[in-house]
Amino acid sequence: MEKIQEKLLVGIAGVLLGIISYYLINGWYNTIPWAIIALAIGYFSKSRNNSLINGAIFGYFLFLAYIFIGYQGKTDTHSVLKFVLFDFAFSLIGAVVGMAGGFGGFLTKRDGRK
Repeated sequence: MEKIQEKLLVGIAGVLLGIISYYLINGWYNTIPWAIIALAIGYFSKSRNNSLINGAIFGYFLFLAYIFIGYQGKTDTHSVLKFVLFDFAFSLIGAVVGMAGGFGGFLTKRDGRK
């Protein structure tokens, strides 16, 4: 699989999991499928750098979609702008957590520690 297609697939998976988990799972149980998918992304990555990048992309888009769907605030321009900026900034935390999950999944491979 080409690198750009792989990154695109990981980003789409993050968005889809964010949407599905918002509507189907309530509470802290969301973190269970998120962690499993992040570990799987790292496990199936070809290199350490790939696992970090793919995990970051997954985590960023997962948080972005999950928070964006859950917005139920005001619809005036100022409030929406503040929310969008918060969403983009907070999704960076998702990227860091996704990197940790991707790297953890990569480390579970026995032959992948190069």
